[in-house]
Amino acid sequence: MKKISITILMAVLMSTVSFAQTADTTVKKELTKEEKAALKAKSEAEVMQAYHDAGLSDAQIAACKDVVAAANQKSKDLQKQTALTDAEKTAAKKVISDEKNAKMKEIMGEEGYRKYNATRKSQKANATNPQ
Repeated sequence: MKKISITILMAVLMSTVSFAQTADTTVKKELTKEEKAALKAKSEAEVMQAYHDAGLSDAQIAACKDVVAAANQKSKDLQKQTALTDAEKTAAKKVISDEKNAKMKEIMGEEGYRKYNATRKSQKANATNPQ
C-alpha cells in the first residue's frame, strides 16, 4: 500500500512540476506613456539627424516630413480596409512605399537620398545591436 501511495504522490508531483514550468511568452509588455513618449522623441531625433547628415535644408526637411506623413496616413487607411486580403494589403503597402521613396529621392537628390538611407540603416542596426 505504501508503494502505491508513494507512486501516486510522485506522479502528482511530477505532473505539477512539469505544468508549473510553462510560461506564456506571447504576452507583450505594454509601454507606459512616458516610455512611448521617450521612444517617439528618440525616433524623431534619429530622423532629424539623418536629414542633417544628408545635408538637407529646412525646406527640404519640411517637404520630406510631409511626404512621410502622407505615406503613413495612406498606410493607416489601408489597414482599416477589411475588404482587402493580406496579400493585397502587402502589395498596396509596397506601392505606397515606392511612391514615398521616389518623392523623397526627388526632394533630396540622389546623393542626399543615399546618405539619408545609409544613416537610417546604421541607426536601425545600432538599435537592434546595442553596444
